[in-house]
Amino acid sequence: MSPHGPTAAVTGMALASPLGGSLDATWEALLAGRTGFTETAATDGLYPGPVRALSGALADDLPDVPAFGRKRLRALSRESLLVSRVGMLAWRDAGFEPATTPGPEETAVVLGTAAGGLSGYLTVMRDGLTLGPELVSPYAGPQGSLNAAASDLSMASGAQGSILTVTAGRCSGAHALAVAADHIRTGQAEAVLVAAVDVLDPLRLAGGPARAPRPFAADRAGAPPGEAAVVLVVEDTARARARGARVHAEIAGLSVLRGGADGGSAAAPAIAAALADAGVRPGELSVVCSSAAGARHTDRAEAFAVHGAVGSGAAVYSPFGALGDCAGAGTLLQVALTARTLADGRVPPTAGLAGRDPGLPALAASDVPRERAGGPALVLTTDDDGQAAALVLR
Repeated sequence: MSPHGPTAAVTGMALASPLGGSLDATWEALLAGRTGFTETAATDGLYPGPVRALSGALADDLPDVPAFGRKRLRALSRESLLVSRVGMLAWRDAGFEPATTPGPEETAVVLGTAAGGLSGYLTVMRDGLTLGPELVSPYAGPQGSLNAAASDLSMASGAQGSILTVTAGRCSGAHALAVAADHIRTGQAEAVLVAAVDVLDPLRLAGGPARAPRPFAADRAGAPPGEAAVVLVVEDTARARARGARVHAEIAGLSVLRGGADGGSAAAPAIAAALADAGVRPGELSVVCSSAAGARHTDRAEAFAVHGAVGSGAAVYSPFGALGDCAGAGTLLQVALTARTLADGRVPPTAGLAGRDPGLPALAASDVPRERAGGPALVLTTDDDGQAAALVLR
Protein backbone atom coordinates (compact mmCIF):
# COMPACT_ATOMS: atom_id res chain seq x y z
CA MET A 1 0.00 0.00 0.00
CA SER A 2 0.99 3.58 -0.44
CA PRO A 3 -0.19 6.89 1.00
CA HIS A 4 -0.92 7.92 -2.59
CA GLY A 5 -2.69 4.75 -3.74
CA PRO A 6 -5.85 2.83 -2.80
CA THR A 7 -6.15 1.82 0.83
CA ALA A 8 -8.08 -0.98 2.48
CA ALA A 9 -10.84 -0.31 4.98
CA VAL A 10 -12.16 -2.60 7.72
CA THR A 11 -15.96 -2.40 7.49
CA GLY A 12 -16.93 -5.54 9.41
CA MET A 13 -15.52 -6.99 12.64
CA ALA A 14 -16.42 -9.90 14.89
CA LEU A 15 -14.48 -12.09 17.28
CA ALA A 16 -14.57 -14.63 20.07
CA SER A 17 -11.92 -14.39 22.77
CA PRO A 18 -11.25 -15.75 26.27
CA LEU A 19 -13.01 -12.64 27.59
CA GLY A 20 -16.23 -13.14 25.66
CA GLY A 21 -17.98 -14.32 22.53
CA SER A 22 -18.15 -10.89 20.92
CA LEU A 23 -16.11 -7.75 20.37
CA ASP A 24 -18.35 -5.78 22.74
CA ALA A 25 -17.97 -8.32 25.55
CA THR A 26 -14.21 -8.50 25.09
CA TRP A 27 -13.86 -4.72 24.99
CA GLU A 28 -15.89 -4.14 28.16
CA ALA A 29 -13.97 -6.88 30.00
CA LEU A 30 -10.63 -5.34 28.97
CA LEU A 31 -11.70 -1.90 30.16
CA ALA A 32 -12.82 -3.42 33.47
CA GLY A 33 -9.40 -5.04 33.95
CA ARG A 34 -10.66 -8.63 33.84
CA THR A 35 -8.57 -11.56 32.60
CA GLY A 36 -9.69 -14.72 30.85
CA PHE A 37 -7.55 -17.43 32.44
CA THR A 38 -8.88 -20.72 33.73
CA GLU A 39 -7.55 -24.19 34.46
CA THR A 40 -8.22 -26.06 31.21
CA ALA A 41 -8.07 -29.71 30.18
CA ALA A 42 -7.18 -30.84 26.68
CA THR A 43 -10.15 -32.67 25.18
CA ASP A 44 -9.03 -33.92 21.77
CA GLY A 45 -7.77 -37.28 23.10
CA LEU A 46 -4.54 -37.21 21.15
CA TYR A 47 -2.38 -37.86 24.20
CA PRO A 48 -2.91 -40.37 27.02
CA GLY A 49 -4.00 -38.93 30.34
CA PRO A 50 -5.41 -35.49 31.07
CA VAL A 51 -3.42 -32.40 30.18
CA ARG A 52 -4.51 -29.55 32.45
CA ALA A 53 -2.93 -26.12 32.53
CA LEU A 54 -3.69 -22.44 32.86
CA SER A 55 -4.98 -20.99 29.61
CA GLY A 56 -7.22 -18.44 27.98
CA ALA A 57 -9.92 -20.81 26.75
CA LEU A 58 -13.09 -20.01 24.82
CA ALA A 59 -16.51 -21.02 26.07
CA ASP A 60 -17.68 -24.45 24.90
CA ASP A 61 -21.27 -23.43 24.15
CA LEU A 62 -20.79 -22.20 20.59
CA PRO A 63 -24.06 -21.06 18.97
CA ASP A 64 -25.23 -22.79 15.80
CA VAL A 65 -23.93 -21.43 12.52
CA PRO A 66 -26.96 -20.24 10.51
CA ALA A 67 -25.37 -21.20 7.17
CA PHE A 68 -25.14 -24.91 8.06
CA GLY A 69 -27.68 -27.50 9.09
CA ARG A 70 -27.18 -29.61 12.18
CA LYS A 71 -25.94 -32.62 10.21
CA ARG A 72 -23.25 -30.47 8.62
CA LEU A 73 -22.34 -28.91 11.96
CA ARG A 74 -21.42 -32.32 13.37
CA ALA A 75 -18.75 -32.70 10.70
CA LEU A 76 -17.05 -29.35 11.30
CA SER A 77 -13.81 -28.95 13.21
CA ARG A 78 -13.74 -26.54 16.13
CA GLU A 79 -11.75 -24.06 14.02
CA SER A 80 -14.38 -24.21 11.28
CA LEU A 81 -17.23 -23.77 13.74
CA LEU A 82 -15.59 -20.71 15.24
CA VAL A 83 -14.57 -19.06 11.98
CA SER A 84 -17.92 -19.68 10.28
CA ARG A 85 -19.94 -18.28 13.17
CA VAL A 86 -17.71 -15.26 13.65
CA GLY A 87 -17.51 -14.71 9.89
CA MET A 88 -21.29 -14.46 9.57
CA LEU A 89 -21.34 -11.84 12.34
CA ALA A 90 -18.57 -9.85 10.64
CA TRP A 91 -20.35 -9.95 7.27
CA ARG A 92 -23.54 -8.72 8.93
CA ASP A 93 -21.54 -5.97 10.68
CA ALA A 94 -20.27 -4.74 7.29
CA GLY A 95 -23.83 -3.67 6.51
CA PHE A 96 -24.06 -4.57 2.84
CA GLU A 97 -27.32 -3.68 1.11
CA PRO A 98 -28.61 -5.76 -1.83
CA ALA A 99 -27.41 -3.15 -4.31
CA THR A 100 -23.91 -2.95 -2.82
CA THR A 101 -23.21 -6.57 -1.85
CA PRO A 102 -20.24 -7.90 -3.84
CA GLY A 103 -20.94 -10.85 -6.10
CA PRO A 104 -19.78 -14.29 -4.95
CA GLU A 105 -16.92 -14.25 -7.47
CA GLU A 106 -15.83 -10.85 -6.12
CA THR A 107 -15.60 -12.04 -2.51
CA ALA A 108 -12.42 -13.79 -1.30
CA VAL A 109 -11.41 -15.55 1.92
CA VAL A 110 -7.94 -15.38 3.48
CA LEU A 111 -7.25 -17.11 6.79
CA GLY A 112 -4.18 -16.90 9.00
CA THR A 113 -3.33 -19.54 11.60
CA ALA A 114 -0.28 -20.85 13.41
CA ALA A 115 -1.51 -24.42 13.85
CA GLY A 116 -5.18 -24.61 12.81
CA GLY A 117 -6.02 -28.06 11.45
CA LEU A 118 -2.94 -29.74 12.90
CA SER A 119 -4.87 -31.64 15.57
CA GLY A 120 -7.26 -32.84 12.88
CA TYR A 121 -4.41 -34.23 10.84
CA LEU A 122 -2.92 -35.96 13.87
CA THR A 123 -6.30 -37.46 14.81
CA VAL A 124 -6.77 -38.97 11.34
CA MET A 125 -3.27 -40.45 11.42
CA ARG A 126 -3.75 -41.86 14.93
CA ASP A 127 -7.15 -43.39 14.09
CA GLY A 128 -5.84 -44.86 10.86
CA LEU A 129 -2.93 -46.51 12.65
CA THR A 130 -4.79 -47.74 15.72
CA LEU A 131 -8.27 -48.51 14.37
CA GLY A 132 -7.48 -49.21 10.74
CA PRO A 133 -8.22 -47.11 7.65
CA GLU A 134 -11.67 -48.70 7.15
CA LEU A 135 -12.89 -47.22 10.47
CA VAL A 136 -11.75 -43.67 9.73
CA SER A 137 -14.59 -41.41 8.57
CA PRO A 138 -14.16 -40.25 4.96
CA TYR A 139 -15.06 -36.76 6.21
CA ALA A 140 -12.25 -36.72 8.78
CA GLY A 141 -9.43 -35.98 6.33
CA PRO A 142 -11.01 -33.01 4.53
CA GLN A 143 -12.35 -31.54 7.76
CA GLY A 144 -8.94 -31.88 9.42
CA SER A 145 -7.03 -30.20 6.61
CA LEU A 146 -5.16 -26.95 7.13
CA ASN A 147 -7.45 -25.18 4.65
CA ALA A 148 -10.69 -26.58 6.10
CA ALA A 149 -11.63 -23.52 8.16
CA ALA A 150 -11.12 -21.14 5.23
CA SER A 151 -13.12 -23.44 2.94
CA ASP A 152 -15.97 -23.69 5.44
CA LEU A 153 -16.03 -19.91 5.85
CA SER A 154 -16.23 -19.63 2.06
CA MET A 155 -19.21 -21.99 1.97
CA ALA A 156 -20.92 -20.27 4.90
CA SER A 157 -20.62 -16.84 3.28
CA GLY A 158 -21.15 -17.89 -0.32
CA ALA A 159 -17.77 -16.47 -1.30
CA GLN A 160 -16.51 -17.92 -4.59
CA GLY A 161 -13.33 -15.89 -5.02
CA SER A 162 -9.90 -17.10 -4.01
CA ILE A 163 -9.54 -19.12 -0.79
CA LEU A 164 -6.15 -19.00 0.91
CA THR A 165 -4.69 -20.13 4.21
CA VAL A 166 -1.38 -18.67 5.37
CA THR A 167 0.66 -19.70 8.38
CA ALA A 168 3.48 -17.64 9.85
CA GLY A 169 3.43 -18.01 13.62
CA ARG A 170 2.14 -15.05 15.60
CA CYS A 171 2.21 -12.89 12.46
CA SER A 172 -0.16 -15.17 10.52
CA GLY A 173 -3.03 -12.69 10.74
CA ALA A 174 -0.81 -9.87 9.49
CA HIS A 175 0.20 -11.93 6.45
CA ALA A 176 -3.50 -12.65 5.79
CA LEU A 177 -4.23 -8.91 5.93
CA ALA A 178 -1.36 -8.21 3.53
CA VAL A 179 -2.78 -10.73 1.04
CA ALA A 180 -6.25 -9.20 1.41
CA ALA A 181 -4.93 -5.68 0.86
CA ASP A 182 -3.19 -6.89 -2.29
CA HIS A 183 -6.45 -8.45 -3.51
CA ILE A 184 -8.23 -5.13 -3.00
CA ARG A 185 -5.49 -3.02 -4.56
CA THR A 186 -5.16 -5.16 -7.68
CA GLY A 187 -8.89 -5.70 -8.17
CA GLN A 188 -8.83 -9.44 -7.51
CA ALA A 189 -11.71 -8.96 -5.07
CA GLU A 190 -14.18 -6.27 -4.01
CA ALA A 191 -14.40 -7.64 -0.46
CA VAL A 192 -12.25 -10.05 1.51
CA LEU A 193 -13.17 -12.00 4.63
CA VAL A 194 -9.89 -11.95 6.56
CA ALA A 195 -9.93 -14.54 9.32
CA ALA A 196 -7.55 -15.80 11.99
CA VAL A 197 -8.01 -18.69 14.39
CA ASP A 198 -6.00 -20.84 16.77
CA VAL A 199 -7.37 -23.16 19.44
CA LEU A 200 -5.81 -25.02 22.35
CA ASP A 201 -4.08 -28.36 21.98
CA PRO A 202 -2.13 -30.53 24.45
CA LEU A 203 1.26 -29.30 23.26
CA ARG A 204 0.36 -25.63 23.72
CA LEU A 205 -1.20 -26.35 27.11
CA ALA A 206 1.82 -28.30 28.32
CA GLY A 207 4.25 -25.61 27.16
CA GLY A 208 2.70 -22.63 28.90
CA PRO A 209 3.65 -21.15 32.29
CA ALA A 210 1.52 -21.77 35.36
CA ARG A 211 0.78 -18.10 36.02
CA ALA A 212 -0.79 -15.17 34.22
CA PRO A 213 1.36 -13.04 31.89
CA ARG A 214 3.34 -10.05 33.15
CA PRO A 215 4.09 -7.85 30.11
CA PHE A 216 7.28 -5.79 30.38
CA ALA A 217 7.91 -7.09 33.94
CA ALA A 218 11.33 -7.95 35.34
CA ASP A 219 10.15 -11.46 36.26
CA ARG A 220 8.21 -12.15 33.07
CA ALA A 221 8.26 -15.81 32.04
CA GLY A 222 5.94 -16.10 29.06
CA ALA A 223 2.19 -16.36 28.70
CA PRO A 224 -0.33 -19.18 29.00
CA PRO A 225 -1.78 -20.14 25.62
CA GLY A 226 -4.98 -18.45 24.54
CA GLU A 227 -7.45 -19.29 21.80
CA ALA A 228 -9.44 -16.89 19.64
CA ALA A 229 -11.22 -16.48 16.33
CA VAL A 230 -11.42 -13.15 14.51
CA VAL A 231 -12.91 -12.20 11.14
CA LEU A 232 -12.63 -8.80 9.48
CA VAL A 233 -14.34 -7.64 6.29
CA VAL A 234 -11.90 -5.62 4.20
CA GLU A 235 -12.74 -3.59 1.10
CA ASP A 236 -11.46 -0.59 -0.82
CA THR A 237 -11.80 2.55 1.30
CA ALA A 238 -13.26 4.70 -1.49
CA ARG A 239 -15.81 2.02 -2.40
CA ALA A 240 -16.78 1.56 1.24
CA ARG A 241 -17.39 5.27 1.74
CA ALA A 242 -19.27 5.52 -1.55
CA ARG A 243 -21.77 2.90 -0.37
CA GLY A 244 -22.13 4.69 2.95
CA ALA A 245 -20.45 1.97 4.99
CA ARG A 246 -19.24 2.50 8.53
CA VAL A 247 -15.45 2.32 8.34
CA HIS A 248 -14.07 0.90 11.58
CA ALA A 249 -10.50 1.65 10.53
CA GLU A 250 -8.46 2.37 7.44
CA ILE A 251 -5.30 0.28 7.02
CA ALA A 252 -3.03 3.13 6.02
CA GLY A 253 0.29 1.29 6.29
CA LEU A 254 1.37 -2.33 6.64
CA SER A 255 4.74 -4.07 6.84
CA VAL A 256 5.67 -7.66 7.67
CA LEU A 257 9.40 -8.40 7.92
CA ARG A 258 11.55 -11.37 8.83
CA GLY A 259 14.14 -11.12 11.60
CA GLY A 260 17.84 -11.00 10.88
CA ALA A 261 20.03 -14.05 10.43
CA ASP A 262 21.47 -13.39 13.89
CA GLY A 263 18.03 -13.77 15.46
CA GLY A 264 17.52 -10.03 15.85
CA SER A 265 14.02 -8.65 15.81
CA ALA A 266 12.52 -6.88 12.79
CA ALA A 267 10.24 -4.79 15.04
CA ALA A 268 11.99 -1.44 14.54
CA PRO A 269 12.33 -1.66 10.74
CA ALA A 270 8.74 -2.94 10.45
CA ILE A 271 7.48 0.11 12.36
CA ALA A 272 9.54 2.44 10.18
CA ALA A 273 8.27 0.80 6.99
CA ALA A 274 4.61 0.92 8.07
CA LEU A 275 4.86 4.59 9.07
CA ALA A 276 6.50 5.43 5.74
CA ASP A 277 3.84 3.42 3.88
CA ALA A 278 1.13 5.42 5.64
CA GLY A 279 2.87 8.77 5.32
CA VAL A 280 2.60 9.19 9.09
CA ARG A 281 5.25 10.71 11.37
CA PRO A 282 5.91 8.98 14.72
CA GLY A 283 4.78 12.06 16.63
CA GLU A 284 1.32 11.82 15.07
CA LEU A 285 0.55 8.43 16.65
CA SER A 286 -1.89 8.50 19.56
CA VAL A 287 -1.78 4.87 20.65
CA VAL A 288 0.34 1.76 20.16
CA CYS A 289 -1.09 -1.75 20.55
CA SER A 290 1.75 -4.10 21.46
CA SER A 291 1.74 -7.90 21.36
CA ALA A 292 3.83 -8.07 24.56
CA ALA A 293 2.70 -11.07 26.58
CA GLY A 294 5.48 -11.50 29.09
CA ALA A 295 8.07 -13.25 26.92
CA ARG A 296 11.69 -12.41 27.65
CA HIS A 297 12.90 -11.55 24.15
CA THR A 298 9.78 -10.34 22.34
CA ASP A 299 8.76 -7.93 25.12
CA ARG A 300 12.27 -6.50 25.08
CA ALA A 301 12.32 -6.13 21.30
CA GLU A 302 8.94 -4.41 21.26
CA ALA A 303 9.79 -2.07 24.14
CA PHE A 304 12.95 -0.82 22.45
CA ALA A 305 11.33 -0.62 19.01
CA VAL A 306 8.31 1.33 20.25
CA HIS A 307 10.37 3.65 22.42
CA GLY A 308 12.80 4.24 19.56
CA ALA A 309 9.95 5.20 17.25
CA VAL A 310 7.58 7.19 19.48
CA GLY A 311 9.36 7.66 22.83
CA SER A 312 6.75 8.13 25.53
CA GLY A 313 4.48 10.31 23.41
CA ALA A 314 1.85 7.70 22.59
CA ALA A 315 -0.22 5.55 24.94
CA VAL A 316 0.86 1.88 24.82
CA TYR A 317 -1.23 -1.15 25.74
CA SER A 318 -1.26 -4.90 25.19
CA PRO A 319 -4.42 -7.04 25.40
CA PHE A 320 -2.46 -10.26 25.87
CA GLY A 321 -1.88 -9.79 29.58
CA ALA A 322 -5.60 -10.58 29.77
CA LEU A 323 -5.94 -13.04 26.87
CA GLY A 324 -2.72 -15.06 26.84
CA ASP A 325 -0.70 -15.87 23.74
CA CYS A 326 -3.35 -16.27 21.04
CA ALA A 327 -0.81 -17.43 18.43
CA GLY A 328 -1.84 -16.69 14.85
CA ALA A 329 -5.04 -14.88 15.91
CA GLY A 330 -3.06 -12.16 17.70
CA THR A 331 -2.69 -9.51 15.00
CA LEU A 332 -6.37 -9.51 13.99
CA LEU A 333 -7.34 -9.30 17.68
CA GLN A 334 -5.07 -6.27 17.97
CA VAL A 335 -6.56 -4.66 14.85
CA ALA A 336 -10.15 -5.14 16.03
CA LEU A 337 -9.44 -3.85 19.54
CA THR A 338 -7.41 -0.91 18.27
CA ALA A 339 -10.18 0.03 15.85
CA ARG A 340 -12.50 0.08 18.87
CA THR A 341 -9.95 2.21 20.72
CA LEU A 342 -10.03 4.75 17.88
CA ALA A 343 -13.84 4.82 17.91
CA ASP A 344 -14.32 4.76 21.69
CA GLY A 345 -11.63 7.28 22.59
CA ARG A 346 -10.32 5.13 25.44
CA VAL A 347 -7.17 3.04 25.77
CA PRO A 348 -7.61 -0.25 27.67
CA PRO A 349 -5.29 -1.11 30.56
CA THR A 350 -2.52 -3.68 30.25
CA ALA A 351 -3.25 -6.54 32.64
CA GLY A 352 -0.30 -7.83 34.68
CA LEU A 353 1.60 -4.57 34.39
CA ALA A 354 3.58 -4.61 37.62
CA GLY A 355 7.22 -4.71 38.62
CA ARG A 356 8.44 -3.26 35.36
CA ASP A 357 11.83 -4.34 34.08
CA PRO A 358 14.29 -1.49 34.77
CA GLY A 359 16.34 -2.70 31.81
CA LEU A 360 13.56 -1.73 29.41
CA PRO A 361 12.86 1.81 28.25
CA ALA A 362 9.90 3.58 29.83
CA LEU A 363 6.69 3.30 27.84
CA ALA A 364 3.39 5.09 28.42
CA ALA A 365 1.64 1.87 29.47
CA SER A 366 -0.88 1.79 32.31
CA ASP A 367 -2.93 -0.64 34.36
CA VAL A 368 -6.01 1.62 34.20
CA PRO A 369 -8.04 2.88 31.22
CA ARG A 370 -7.08 6.26 29.76
CA GLU A 371 -8.50 8.81 27.36
CA ARG A 372 -6.97 8.73 23.89
CA ALA A 373 -5.73 11.81 22.07
CA GLY A 374 -6.60 12.22 18.40
CA GLY A 375 -4.35 10.65 15.79
CA PRO A 376 -3.66 7.32 14.08
CA ALA A 377 -2.71 4.11 15.86
CA LEU A 378 0.10 1.59 15.48
CA VAL A 379 -0.32 -2.18 15.87
CA LEU A 380 2.88 -4.19 16.46
CA THR A 381 3.14 -8.00 16.53
CA THR A 382 6.39 -9.92 16.99
CA ASP A 383 7.40 -13.53 17.53
CA ASP A 384 10.33 -15.49 18.95
CA ASP A 385 11.92 -15.89 15.52
CA GLY A 386 12.34 -12.13 15.16
CA GLN A 387 9.50 -11.74 12.66
CA ALA A 388 7.49 -8.53 13.09
CA ALA A 389 4.35 -7.00 11.65
CA ALA A 390 3.41 -3.32 11.96
CA LEU A 391 0.17 -1.69 10.85
CA VAL A 392 -0.95 1.94 10.92
CA LEU A 393 -4.69 2.40 11.44
CA ARG A 394 -6.71 5.56 10.97
